[in-house]
Amino acid sequence: MSRAGSRSQSEPSTESLAEALTALCAELGIPFEEMLHTVEIALAAAYKRAFTPEGEVVVELDTKTGALDVRSRIVRHDGTMEVRELPAEEFKRMAAQTAKHAVLRHIHDLERDKVLRDVAEHKGELASGVVDRIESGTVYVDLGRAEGVMPPEEQIPGEQLHPGRPVLVVILEPQHNRKQAQVRVSRASRAFVHRLLEAEVPEIKAGTVQIRAIAREPGLRTKIAVSSSERGLDPVGACVGPKGVRHRAILSELASEHVDIVPWSEDAEAFVAAALGPAKADRVTIDRMTRTATVLVPRNQLSLAIGRDGQNARLAAKLTGFRIDIKPSDSDGQAIGEGT
Repeated sequence: MSRAGSRSQSEPSTESLAEALTALCAELGIPFEEMLHTVEIALAAAYKRAFTPEGEVVVELDTKTGALDVRSRIVRHDGTMEVRELPAEEFKRMAAQTAKHAVLRHIHDLERDKVLRDVAEHKGELASGVVDRIESGTVYVDLGRAEGVMPPEEQIPGEQLHPGRPVLVVILEPQHNRKQAQVRVSRASRAFVHRLLEAEVPEIKAGTVQIRAIAREPGLRTKIAVSSSERGLDPVGACVGPKGVRHRAILSELASEHVDIVPWSEDAEAFVAAALGPAKADRVTIDRMTRTATVLVPRNQLSLAIGRDGQNARLAAKLTGFRIDIKPSDSDGQAIGEGT
């Protein structure tokens, strides 16, 4: 057998390509014009790289005959356009292989986009995966059909993640990556805590307990305000669980980050007092014009109310939406220095 004969059998022709393209589109349910457009753009780029003609290269594939029409469009200085026909015979063998790669890449892109659409429908939900690798501080998580990308700001500070370790994350949004479907994920967001609590507490899923607000400093402390729509149901007790089992489950997932669960209230004074827990407030006064809460606490509770580096007071302020001014009180619940 001659070398030319061997090549003609091993390399697809443009005629067979046209037939294969039609069959493939029918099989995958991809619009034929969409696939043809993708192939023609790829062929034009390949021709430009191979022969470097002047101007913009345009390729049209006749799907009935397999013929290639290759032209260049050249814009002159006076603004007129010249169209030149370009030789295509030498390009035909390369064209078939180029088109094959374009089709495969297009199918890959369609599959990736479908995965991203599916992922987008689950935005804000928990997903379990396995740590695949860590590059420049960014953790990449194998989520199955997609890859989770968790940059440093979405990680719990101080938490050690290693390749091969199972990990739970919350899905944020799809990320642009031509090679594969990627989605930004987080363990540091408030949404992560919200979904954890929802997964552990059946009453939240049932709607009898509501999460009203979350304030979080990842790796350090989180405050969650909850309420109940059912008379007699203690929302905090439901979240803590029998013998604290639900609370402990959340703590173990958050790398022992402190989690305070407090009762939400329409009474601003009561809500601010609860938000400053575990400190006990003697009295709370609200200035609604300035959105300021002045809180009197026993002197021995002052450091507890403020917290290390002001963390407890800061989180309570975020949780309630009030600026909180903490002052020591005397035994009668008055600010020290105030008159009777």
